Amino acid sequence: MKSLDFMIIGAQKSGTSALSHFLAQHTDVCMAAGKEVHLFDAPDYSQDWTVEEINQRYSNYFEGANESLVWGEATPIYLYRPEIIPALKRYNPALKLIIILRDPAERAISHYEMEKSRTNETLPLWLALLRESGRLLAEGKNLGHAHRCHSYVDRGFYAEQLNCVRQYFSDAQILVLESEELKHKHAEAMAKVCKFLAIDPTHGIKSEQVFSGNYQKKHLSPYYSLVKTFLKWRFHAANMKLKMVLLEMGVAADWRWLK
Repeated sequence: MKSLDFMIIGAQKSGTSALSHFLAQHTDVCMAAGKEVHLFDAPDYSQDWTVEEINQRYSNYFEGANESLVWGEATPIYLYRPEIIPALKRYNPALKLIIILRDPAERAISHYEMEKSRTNETLPLWLALLRESGRLLAEGKNLGHAHRCHSYVDRGFYAEQLNCVRQYFSDAQILVLESEELKHKHAEAMAKVCKFLAIDPTHGIKSEQVFSGNYQKKHLSPYYSLVKTFLKWRFHAANMKLKMVLLEMGVAADWRWLK
């Protein structure tokens, strides 16, 4: 079995499910069955695995797939975990990586609502944010429950995550999109993705709403607006740092939340 050609590695709650869904409709692409494989962050993952052993594990997600197609998977936590990036490089030095970013304040709240709906979170929003650092600190560098479920703010420091990726992959191997671009400029965003993956750009894939949580009404409440204002202040310096990194990469950083 061949190695994967590309991965959608993050950010969580930024449109990775939608992009995976859209690409799965492309006749030149084969996406892993079930979307999120979580191979490189699995509890039993070993750095000693050979490429052949990794591909053997991937084979269950690509049964009967044509190897002439472009193969990919989407596991958003890969962007968040710095130790995974060099593992991806060892797996396939030519791997292409797609990263979708979203206003980190909005992403944090959406992440919280998702975990609450899954019963992974029982605290009110303000207390969950207040206790986040302590929860993560208690786990150290381990990829435990808190890092997977309660990393609402911590996942929003995109500049550090992008710089980690750039240590191992060239800018030519990285495509950075913004979530609103995929939602409101669907055709243009998909054209960028097709060009990046060197697949037919004329393949029409209609825009649609994919796996969207029903949180919008809450986000309009005064309470959520207040929390969002605090988070925007919290992320201001980090967003300016991100803007500089994007400019270095040649990405037009004219996104609403970076202005």
